[in-house]
Amino acid sequence: MQPRYDGQYGRRRVLRGGLGLIGAAGLGLSAQAGSARAANGRPDDPRLPPVPGMLGDRVANEFWYEFDEATYFQQTPQLKEAYAALAEHVGGNPLTGVRDLWVKTAAAPGYPESFAASLRPVREALKVVSRTQVDVFHRFYAGDPKGIFAAMSYFAQGVLFDPRRAPVQSEVHTMNGDPPLAYHTWHAYQYASVLLGADRRFWAAMIPVNGFAWGLQLIAKPDTRKVNPPQPRTTVRREAASWLPLDVRQVDTRLLTYHQARRRSS
Repeated sequence: MQPRYDGQYGRRRVLRGGLGLIGAAGLGLSAQAGSARAANGRPDDPRLPPVPGMLGDRVANEFWYEFDEATYFQQTPQLKEAYAALAEHVGGNPLTGVRDLWVKTAAAPGYPESFAASLRPVREALKVVSRTQVDVFHRFYAGDPKGIFAAMSYFAQGVLFDPRRAPVQSEVHTMNGDPPLAYHTWHAYQYASVLLGADRRFWAAMIPVNGFAWGLQLIAKPDTRKVNPPQPRTTVRREAASWLPLDVRQVDTRLLTYHQARRRSS
């Protein structure tokens, strides 16, 4: 039986408060949670079964495990149909295809409306993808924006070790790739969701946190097969201070500069 964490009670609280509240007054506590607590994790939650060999925050490990279940390993028929519609629309892989479309439209006049317009025909499919992801966030972290921040920080640092899918999948919950461009893929989906009104408030709050995770993982460069040491608290705080105060457009611009520089160097 899957654990539930105030999914109905906390939903409005997460959206109303927004993850932006992690900045300013909450920044020090959140950044500390993202580094110091990563080494030992929180005490076992009685609603979660023990997993031999697991290391790191127990709830965050379960969140990422269930996130992968919902979005990849155990997709609903509706999600499969949504990704199929997106794949057909972008002419290939629905993930990298949307990311490539984001980069392409950003390089021409009319952005970001051009990006929104290019995906408007598949808005309903985007809403299915968005709702699938948001539901997992709400199940584990509704009413707890600092918990979401911590889960993203643990993920970026590679301090969550979960052996349940080995050797089919790597044991560490983190983003694959060096650089981990899947953060940019996720941003493209998040920004499209904001522009097209799919869980807009949630994703607008998440976009700076996703940018923070990208920046932190570029520093951490975690191993995907063994647990990694947490980054120094000052490093986590510095990246949080760099990303969390930004608005959606500022994060978008910063991420796009990576692709612009890549294009100039090619």
